[in-house]
Amino acid sequence: MKDALQNNRRPVATITGGRPAGRIAYFAGAVALSVGLTVLAPHIPPLAIGLAVAAYLSVLALVLFRTRRRIFTYARWRDVMPCLLSVQDRDLRIIDTNDRFRSSFGNREGEHCYRVYKNSEAPCPECPVLRTFQDGQVHTSEETVLDRAGEIEHVVVTSAPLLDDRGQVSAVVEMSTSITDLKTLQDELEQTHRDYKRLFDQVPCYISVINRDLQLVQSNALYRRDFHANGGSFCYEICKQRKSPCPDCLVRETFNDGLLHTREERLTTHDNRHVDVVVHTVPIRDAGGETTAVVEMFTDITEVKRLQKQLTLMGRAVTGMAHRIKNILMGLEGGIFVVNTGMEEDDKAQVTEGWEMVERNVNRVSTLVKDLLYCSKERIPKFQDGVCPHDILRDVHKLYSKRTAGEAISLRIEVNGPPHRGRFDPEGIHSLLCNLVGNAIDGCRFDPDENKTSHTITLRCLQNERGGTVLEVEDDGVGIPEELSEKVFEDFFSTKGTEGTGVGLLVVQKVAQEHGGNVSFNSSPGKGTVFRVTIPVVAQDLIPTH
Repeated sequence: MKDALQNNRRPVATITGGRPAGRIAYFAGAVALSVGLTVLAPHIPPLAIGLAVAAYLSVLALVLFRTRRRIFTYARWRDVMPCLLSVQDRDLRIIDTNDRFRSSFGNREGEHCYRVYKNSEAPCPECPVLRTFQDGQVHTSEETVLDRAGEIEHVVVTSAPLLDDRGQVSAVVEMSTSITDLKTLQDELEQTHRDYKRLFDQVPCYISVINRDLQLVQSNALYRRDFHANGGSFCYEICKQRKSPCPDCLVRETFNDGLLHTREERLTTHDNRHVDVVVHTVPIRDAGGETTAVVEMFTDITEVKRLQKQLTLMGRAVTGMAHRIKNILMGLEGGIFVVNTGMEEDDKAQVTEGWEMVERNVNRVSTLVKDLLYCSKERIPKFQDGVCPHDILRDVHKLYSKRTAGEAISLRIEVNGPPHRGRFDPEGIHSLLCNLVGNAIDGCRFDPDENKTSHTITLRCLQNERGGTVLEVEDDGVGIPEELSEKVFEDFFSTKGTEGTGVGLLVVQKVAQEHGGNVSFNSSPGKGTVFRVTIPVVAQDLIPTH
């Protein structure tokens, strides 16, 4: 028995409770039995004495056998357990360890556990061993310890009581399972998740994750900012402002076939701004390959579409200008021919007629060149104080009245109140009015209504209730078709085919914007059109001096 205890490097008491209470009881029983036999021997038959001694020896042998079996059982499982194992007393001193513990910390029996594990001089605040001593229960916690090389190890600690023969906690087994590799993987996973989240939120496109019910599961920062998206909302409500799914929904197509799909679409932001995008839908699959969600990625191509549109319109404008210039040149050639013929025939009337044709076409060239210059970004408006818009209106009226005198088109002026003055670019306002009046004249010239024997164009200069300047040009000509109303302010819009370049309205818009104002219109097909330019008085005060 002694050899067995030495081989396991601890006395039986440390296994059974810290003191040999059982052996004291057995020794006391042996002494009592001996005294009783000595005193009662003359009165007890020899056979009874023999039976009593045999029974005692049998009990003693059974106790010794059970103790020996417990020692060898403990020794067998102690060193094969896949954890750091130590047995500690109430002073938190280590009284036994297994091979794995000794491999990590060395032979530290007799030392305090907190000195061994933490290189500390005091017990841990939430020591699981002390808690087990207090309540006799099993406790588990996550701790960090220092091995003999000073490296930090993350461990899960489980403390369990060892009970003596009276059921009292006499020692505690502490089992520490290393989770350092797991913690490293967990930290790497968390870092990867943070990197993914940062990338997810910083990519310059909209990203959303949609489930089978077309509900938003997740979205990136840009998507949330522009669409005010909330998890659980339907995607078609968020970015299309629809009440039902899109008929050709790409997300559903990806759910159905598990493939990537791409298309150009137009989204509507929370503030009703339209965004042209290229949409890509990509499936998200589970471990079994089943599509559980779909990622929608939207690349904003609004600027690209705008440039594409401008290039297209520019091409149309160049074509229109080429036709317009060709017509002007033909007019010049015709005028020169008439002049030359009149000079050869000494016909002053024919010369005058030809010269008027030349002048008219030269004015067309001049107007076209000026309009192009006004559309140029290099032009700097020349604002002046004390400018009267009524005077500019009268100049334009006088200029165009002569041109329309023989065409059954009359021009008239309407003003309300006395003339007012402000800060304007006189040249810009003059060009703005010329373009509006020129368009109005064309609207009257192209009017197909044969019942109209004459047309009237009205020029107005008004002040609104806020003191702003309102310039209006109204005609009773052909009007603008309803289907073209939405395109009026698009670049190079014209209703005159090759006869028009569309530059005129660009000039009107540019001058109005330079003055902080805006352009609007009302039109009725067959009845005429009113163009209105409003320049706020506040904007007039804030216009800088160049």
